[in-house]
Amino acid sequence: NKNTLILIDGVPLNDPSGINASYDLRYLPVSQIESIEVLKGGLSTLYGTGASAGVINIKLKDATKESLSGQVQASAGSYNTYSTSGNLNGTSDKFSYFVYGNYLTSGGFSAASDENASSKFAKDGFKQKNALVKLGYKVSDKFNLNFLAGYDDIEADYDGGAYTDGNYQQLNSQVRVGITPSYQYDKGKISLKTLVNLNDKEFVSDYPSHDNGKNIQTDLVHEHQINDYLKGLWGVNIQNMAYKVSAEDNYSDNNFTIIDPYASLFFENNTGLNVHAGIRLNTHSVYDSKLLYNINPSYLIEATDEIKIKVLGSIGTSYITPSLYQLYSAYGNSELTPEESLNYEGGLSMYFNKDIELNFTYFKREETNPIGWDSSRGDFGGYANLGEDRTVKGYETNVNWNVLPKWVIAANYTHATSDQTSTFYRIPKDKFGFSLQYDVTDYTHVSAKYNYTSARTVQDFSTWPSSEVNLDSYSIVDLLIQQKMINNRLKLFAAVNNILDSDFIGVLGFTTRGRNFNIGLTYNF
Repeated sequence: NKNTLILIDGVPLNDPSGINASYDLRYLPVSQIESIEVLKGGLSTLYGTGASAGVINIKLKDATKESLSGQVQASAGSYNTYSTSGNLNGTSDKFSYFVYGNYLTSGGFSAASDENASSKFAKDGFKQKNALVKLGYKVSDKFNLNFLAGYDDIEADYDGGAYTDGNYQQLNSQVRVGITPSYQYDKGKISLKTLVNLNDKEFVSDYPSHDNGKNIQTDLVHEHQINDYLKGLWGVNIQNMAYKVSAEDNYSDNNFTIIDPYASLFFENNTGLNVHAGIRLNTHSVYDSKLLYNINPSYLIEATDEIKIKVLGSIGTSYITPSLYQLYSAYGNSELTPEESLNYEGGLSMYFNKDIELNFTYFKREETNPIGWDSSRGDFGGYANLGEDRTVKGYETNVNWNVLPKWVIAANYTHATSDQTSTFYRIPKDKFGFSLQYDVTDYTHVSAKYNYTSARTVQDFSTWPSSEVNLDSYSIVDLLIQQKMINNRLKLFAAVNNILDSDFIGVLGFTTRGRNFNIGLTYNF
């Protein structure tokens, strides 16, 4: 997951105290989310570190135009899982507000597999608490000021490892505070995104630890429509990341600063030609500066009145900066340089009378300077830039078909391989998905999903020496039913996941979910 950057409302989020500094998605409740956008390919010129294979931009719910509105949601499901959430929001003259709260608890099941044990392992539960406040004020027709404050807390029981029971607990919390002023004029917009993110992470086990992380970031962005065909986007992103492992530590002992100026040009005209070209200068307080680039042309051809074909391609560079843990921990190495990649893409999209959309993309990523574990460093080993460069390549295709006004069929297939199989464990070569959506009436919706995951190779560390193990392929079928009532204000839903109760292995030595269900309601007012 270090190759995929997580954005929340357009702002990168991470945990500086983590080994890879990646964001823990368990913080985020589904009822807080408005939409999710997935951007594929190397996108570091636009989004910076971590965007070497893709970006997931999660947009949270916001205030409506009504003076007072809200939503209440409650659900219950398998493993004694219960969830409640609600929000109040609205807009009054120049002021807008959104206030949200969530609580989820689950009895869970044993994280470690007990298939080889003489007795059943204890269940590992989970709790999630969230609060979010978003405020906006329209100072004038051109100037807006937005404020955000959020608190997220998770408590998760976990076991001692593969096939090993344990009475351990992980206690994580984060606090987010951000201010975003923006100024809009006739041909563009200037915005300043600022965010302070504080993480507190504690592991209660036989090997206890307590870490704190801090990320302060500012992103000044200027968009300007230069003429009818050309738009420019330029700005500078500044991030300061720090962490400490005890109350006696100071953030100043383990920190670095990133200052990245960037610029992009977007060309589009009525002939069908579109070109995006961008550069970014990654300036880091630990290693030398890196210049990144990206160029992404596409051409739309109107073959007939009902058929359109788009040809696209891209080439660009991306990077992943070493984490604070990899630089400054007891196993760290202050001489580390970032992981880098050269990304290629080529593809074709076809549109048939707005009823059928077909996409095909070939991708290739050449990774250099990978950061990994070097057992020869120090007494116990440590992190280093390894010489094992890696190439990841493959292709994916998907189709969306509006068969009838009330029927929608979608399918997708992805094939991915690497020349370094030992660093590509647990990743399937082939994945296939199929979904069917049907509006039985204007108020009743049914959807079914089928997902296939091919065989994977993993490393089994439960024995010494470790050995490679092949995991079988598996298929999952999910079903969802939604019923709207009371002028669409009330929505009842019921979902059955893994409806065929497939027995499969996700991570060797750990449990996966069999057939499970979730029922609930959402009321909007």
